[in-house]
Parts: sequence; structure tokens; C-alpha cells
Amino acid sequence: MKKTQVILLLMALTLSLSLQAQKPLSYTLTKPSSLTIKFNPKQKLPPLNLPCKLTDGKDRPYACEFSFDKLEFYGNDGSLLGTVKPVKGQPPITLLPFYKAKKSAPAGQGGLITYTVKAYFTRRNTPAFPVSKGYQIRTCKVTACLPSDEISTVVSGVAMPAGLNDQAILTFDLSWIYSKKDGLMIGPHEVYLENDVTTTKFTTSVQTPLRDRAEAWIDIQPAITGDPSSAN
Repeated sequence: MKKTQVILLLMALTLSLSLQAQKPLSYTLTKPSSLTIKFNPKQKLPPLNLPCKLTDGKDRPYACEFSFDKLEFYGNDGSLLGTVKPVKGQPPITLLPFYKAKKSAPAGQGGLITYTVKAYFTRRNTPAFPVSKGYQIRTCKVTACLPSDEISTVVSGVAMPAGLNDQAILTFDLSWIYSKKDGLMIGPHEVYLENDVTTTKFTTSVQTPLRDRAEAWIDIQPAITGDPSSAN
């Protein structure tokens, strides 16, 4: 065989192997007992039903349905003001411009100040219990909130049809009692997503943090900036 023919033959074999490598591959293992096991590398594995942790470090008795991906603050013109993501320990301060509030008392006067937020969740597990009226968003004025602290229900009866590993986005308003003069910023500092049935399955002990009952939660630390009123 001539050298040119050998080169052409090698090129043809290389092209054939290259084309085959681009096709989806499957692997077959055959045991002596004639049992054949097939593996498809493109087939998605089912999600692992991993428990999340309670405040004391133990596994939560019911796997958390969602992860809290982030919370976004929006101005009255639709602009994104800030994004908060879950962190260990104290959350960073989120600066919110006074003039971008959806609602506020006149500058120099104390009162409610309101911003629109978007909460992003990803479903990690199926519900431990079917909801009754739906999911609910609740807030607390402190972090590591206990049942004895002041808790508010912001939204209730929410449907969360997201499938496993799919994202769900909820839009709602959060309000604080604010006064620059008095140095006040009283309102939500912890936000929770609850299954209205699963949350009732936990002990009613006064020492059970609200975050342990929630399917997902996040800490926030908002601060108002750009208030033209005097601080004196």
C-alpha cells in the first residue's frame, strides 16, 4: 500500500471516530448471569432529599421545601436598589434611597416607609405536608426570632407550583417605622416562607426559633439614605 493511501485511510478512521464521539453514548455492563445494566449519561439523576439544619445543628424533621436564593429591593421607578443573599452571621447593610420609597411620610416626619421586594426561591424538596390555604410570607422585627417576638404575616394563601429545582418569584411590599430624627428603623429584619401546615407540626416551645419552622428564610438589614430632613 502506498504512503498516500495509508494517510487517506488514517484520515478516514479519524473522521469516523470523531463523528461517533459526537453522538449520545450509552454504556452497557453485562454480567455472567446475563443481567444487563444500561447507563444513560444524559439521564438526570433524581434530586437528593437532603434535610436542612435546625438552629441547634440537628437535621430538620421535615426536609426544607425551598432555598431562599435572594431578596431584591425595588424603587418606585422600578429600579433595582439592592440585593440580599443568605449569609452566615450578620447580613450586610442594604442602603435604600428615601426618595425611591413606594410610600413614606413627608421628610422630617416619622411614619411608615415602604419598598417593593422580590423574593427568589428554588424548590429543593416536595412538601412534607400538603398546604391548606397556601404558603405564607412572614416577617419578624429581630433576627433569630422566637414565638414571643412580634411576628407579622405579609402574604398568605400563596400557590407555589414550582417543580423540583425550579425557581419561584414572589413580589410583595415590606414596611418599616422610620424616623431620621429619632433614629428609628423598626420593621422586618428576618423574612420567612412557610408551608401553612408543616409549620404547625413543630413544637410550640417558646425556645423554637421561627426560622426552624420555615421552608426558607433570610436576614436583612435595611438602612435609609438620602433623607433630606435634619437629624436634630
